[in-house]
Parts: sequence; C-alpha cells; structure tokens
Amino acid sequence: MKPLAFLFTFLCLFATTSLFAQNPKQIEADLLKSFSRIEYWSGQRGTDTSGAWIDSLETANDRFGKKLQAIAIKFPATINQQFDSLDKDGPIILSSDDGALRIYTWDTETGGTMHNFENVLQYRSGNNIYAILDTGSDVKEVYVYTYRSLGTLKIGNNTYYLAIFYGQFSNKDLGRGIRIFTISNGKLNDAKLIKTQSGLHSKLHYEYDYFSVSQNEPNDDIVYDPIKKTISFPVIEDGGKVTDKRIVYKFTGQYFERGKY
Repeated sequence: MKPLAFLFTFLCLFATTSLFAQNPKQIEADLLKSFSRIEYWSGQRGTDTSGAWIDSLETANDRFGKKLQAIAIKFPATINQQFDSLDKDGPIILSSDDGALRIYTWDTETGGTMHNFENVLQYRSGNNIYAILDTGSDVKEVYVYTYRSLGTLKIGNNTYYLAIFYGQFSNKDLGRGIRIFTISNGKLNDAKLIKTQSGLHSKLHYEYDYFSVSQNEPNDDIVYDPIKKTISFPVIEDGGKVTDKRIVYKFTGQYFERGKY
C-alpha cells in the first residue's frame, strides 16, 4: 500500500474509532456546544443590525438538528441516556415509559411573536434505533409544533404513544393538540385511534385566543389521563374563546370516542 493511501486509511479509521468511542458525557457536551450556537446567534438579533445573524441562526439550527439525529442513530444507548445538562440548557427531552420513544424538541428562535420549532424523534424497533428530523422544510406552509408530554397506552401486544403538542402563532393565537403514534415494521407511524363524526384520525387539534383564558381558572390545556384512558380539552367558541366546558374522548376498547363520562 502506498504511504499516502495508508495514511488516508489510518486517518479514516482513527476518526471512526474516535466518533464511536465517545462516552455519554462527551456526547452530551458535543450536543450542548452545538445547541449553544443557536442561543448565541439568537442573542445577536438585538445588536447585529445588518441581519447577518438570520442566516447564521438558521445554519446553527440545521447543524444541531442533523447532529442530534446522527448521534441518536450512531449511539443507540442515547435513547435511554440521562441528559441532565442538555435537558436543562438545550432542547426539551420527553421519554416514553417503556423507553422505546424519545422526543427532543426545541424553539429555533427564528420567529418573532410566532414561535417555530423543530424535533428529533428517536425510537426503537426490534434491536435497531432510528431517528427522524422533523423541521417541516420538506413541505411548504406546514407549521411544526413542539411536544410537551408523552403518554402511553398498551392494548394487548400493541403500544401507542400519545404526544401532546403546542404551537404559538402570535402573542395571542395559540394551538394545542394530541398525536398518537405506534411503532411497527421499523417505522414510527400515526395510529388512527380517534373516532369522530368525520372518521378515524391520529390527531385532535384546536386553536384559541390566549387572552380569552381566565387567569384564575385556566382551562386551555389538553390532557391525556392514562388511568381513565381519556383525552380531554376545552370547548372553544367563535373567536377562539376558551370556555369552562370540556370535551372528553374515552378509549372504549378499540377507539377514543366522544361521550359524556
């Protein structure tokens, strides 16, 4: 083997070995360093009048999202890793009870009164770990929500994951909802377990006016109760007004169905 070819092969092997030799603390430090660039460029908006920070902020989000996705796949143990510092100073991290699904979600800081979010969904299927980067960039005009809680529903041999999501479209226009996932055949799929008059769905969603919510008795949230197996959310009147009444969907053995419970 020629010297240059040998050196190139050696460097590639060294880089690969170094990458896979990272311990949990190094992985967390690497992710935190990458995420800190989002915070840095977001902080420049008040001082950089040229607007150059905008492209840099988008680049920082792109790099962090791809790095997180790559690490989630290359280091399978991260699906159960305790990321104390990252969870505190980086993205919100949600983990399912069975350890088969983890969601990393963060504000990109690219919006104004509208907040934009990105997510990495890491999941286990058999002995393999997969990760999906959800940025909405592949579909125009699609708003990417942030997830805020993750519950489970086990029916027979099937496990379903109920993820509560939030959105902020302005300083008063907000959105809430729930999305049901299941893992099958190596893929994270939507599970159509919600039965409404229009058919079967994997999501429930509503939008409302934040200023219509009573500060004394807030009733704007959507809640999944794993004990009662119910999904409840407020009745929204015209104009996005939140009322003190709630709609309840209960799992009746096959679907979540609306009723008086």
